Amino acid sequence: MTERKFFGIIGIAAAVAVIALVVVHRLGKPHPHDATSQSTSGPKLKWTFKPDNNSAVASIALGKDGTIYAGANNGIYAVAPDGTRQWKTQVAGLLYLAGSEDGTLYVASSYGLIFGVLPNGTLSWNPGQGLIGFGAPPAVGRNGYVLFANTVSDLYAFRPESAPSPDWSQSTFRPGIINTSASLPGEARAGVNARNAPALWRDETIALPRQHWIHLFDPDGAQAWFSELTPGQLGAAALADDGTVYVPDDRQSLFAVGRSGNTLWRLTTDGPVIGSAVVGSDGTIFFVTSNAVDAVTPDGRIKWQFTPPKRTYTAPALAEDGTLYVGTTEGLLAVRSDGTLKWTLRTMSATGAPTISSDGTIYYPCGYQWVCAVQDEGSPLAHSSWPKMYHDPANTSRILTSF
Repeated sequence: MTERKFFGIIGIAAAVAVIALVVVHRLGKPHPHDATSQSTSGPKLKWTFKPDNNSAVASIALGKDGTIYAGANNGIYAVAPDGTRQWKTQVAGLLYLAGSEDGTLYVASSYGLIFGVLPNGTLSWNPGQGLIGFGAPPAVGRNGYVLFANTVSDLYAFRPESAPSPDWSQSTFRPGIINTSASLPGEARAGVNARNAPALWRDETIALPRQHWIHLFDPDGAQAWFSELTPGQLGAAALADDGTVYVPDDRQSLFAVGRSGNTLWRLTTDGPVIGSAVVGSDGTIFFVTSNAVDAVTPDGRIKWQFTPPKRTYTAPALAEDGTLYVGTTEGLLAVRSDGTLKWTLRTMSATGAPTISSDGTIYYPCGYQWVCAVQDEGSPLAHSSWPKMYHDPANTSRILTSF
């Protein structure tokens, strides 16, 4: 081999080595928004959990001991805080969960069935009621009532410890079955698919958005008032400390309704509001559309608007430090209290609203068939009147539930 060829080969090898080092450096450099990052700071994907048989995850409720309960379409799963499975209770349908003070889970199934399940997975209450179908968890009151609103906006109040039948109910009009004088306004017709839980005020009165109307019921089921807000369909409610109900519709509006049923204001949004709004400790209302995250003052003025880098998919959850967590098409988004981006985290797409545990872990349904657990800076759920969809980690939809 000539000297010229030798040094040519050495030169080529050196160039290849330099290029390889550059590539390795770039690929190995931690990205602050990458769930697989090895960086010691920033958000981390702690674990994922998948139910059996590729079952879709409909809801997540947290127990006081940190257990994560996932309602899938083939059963309820109990998962430890480290992501390990504890038990499964087989129940049919997509399952929406809410927890009570004593740890019992109350379950609403998309098949119209309702159940009670003990913290060890034992089925404790099975009244055998076929109530058309559900798309939201029940609300759990302190007065012994568990309240279920089905997909045609009927409302049922059960006392599980005393009877298999409802203590009272309010029904939607059905031609030839229930007449208009004995029913709520509207009609149980094809295409109506309400997915709203009742929301419970301090005195156990019940706010329920149903079809075009917002209703307030007394604890014994008597209707206090109702108001028609929209020609469209109303979404899920959020409650403020002063009794104001914030409720969106599917026509790009957010309404503020007072305790007497009067409309305080109506805000036009840049798209249909996803899920429910949330309310901060200072009264600020936060909500999400597919295009933006908005903050609104209690008198209905836009405080700030944030345009996310990815399309948003879920209602927000508000942490005690003011961070809003929102699910996106590519994972999770964190927005600071001033409306600036804190971080984005790439995981599977978020397919349900996030919740936050006492240690600050954020849990949400992801990729339709998984539960994702993400660690940020450890801030727990905000102690405000309505910090997340269904109010609290147990999904009680009751403004006074402690957590």
